[in-house]
Amino acid sequence: MDLALKGKRALVTGASRGIGRAIAATLAGEGVDLAICARGRQGLEETATSLRALGTRVVATAVDVREPGALGGWVSKAGAELGGVDILVSNVSTRVDPASPNWWRETFEADLQQHVAAFDATLPLLLASGAGSVVFISSVAAVLTQLPPYEIAYGAMKAALTSFAGRMATVHGPAGVRVNLVAPGPIFFEGGWWDGVRQRAPALFERAAGVSALGRMGAPEDVARAVAFLASPAAGYITGASLRIDGGMIRTVNF
Repeated sequence: MDLALKGKRALVTGASRGIGRAIAATLAGEGVDLAICARGRQGLEETATSLRALGTRVVATAVDVREPGALGGWVSKAGAELGGVDILVSNVSTRVDPASPNWWRETFEADLQQHVAAFDATLPLLLASGAGSVVFISSVAAVLTQLPPYEIAYGAMKAALTSFAGRMATVHGPAGVRVNLVAPGPIFFEGGWWDGVRQRAPALFERAAGVSALGRMGAPEDVARAVAFLASPAAGYITGASLRIDGGMIRTVNF
């Protein structure tokens, strides 16, 4: 299937590793010009070099998305360098240590507020595109009531992000801006969260891997391919959707 993405311009946050890097690589392979950001400069530059080898234009900037001024400045600069923005993939996420005295506030800033800020900053460019598309990266934690204690705040913010995405799809749909969300289950990659679990608690890792109907964890590319489709004109009549990418881990009727 031709996703009709060639020549599109996309912003991808948190693109130096894991899911974000896989998304950026998948979009680059489809001929999308990219502006990518992450906090760590070295990993970001390594990613940018690999993406440019695919023949696409890449603008890479070290940004902490939790700083609204820095995030807004990056969006403005990236839009100018790319000549516009057609796609926003808001990917950054983290798990804040629940022992922090500011656990809930820090989780709010990391897993909800920065997504809202990225959307608000990019919206004028998406409206100017005439066919803007947004994909938020959430988690199945948004719908789970049985969460580990350290994920209670994380799950609540992902649920709020799902609600926000649906509302923005309704509000901005008449102007041609589509807003969707993907909710991954356990995704494994070296250096990632589940890699740490595998090393610290291998029995827990094996149980988590066996929860899905497919009996394994997902890979970043599993998420990236779905994101590329939702972001593309091929999904032009899809908005307000929340797509679980969990290998059948959540067993409910999904309307």
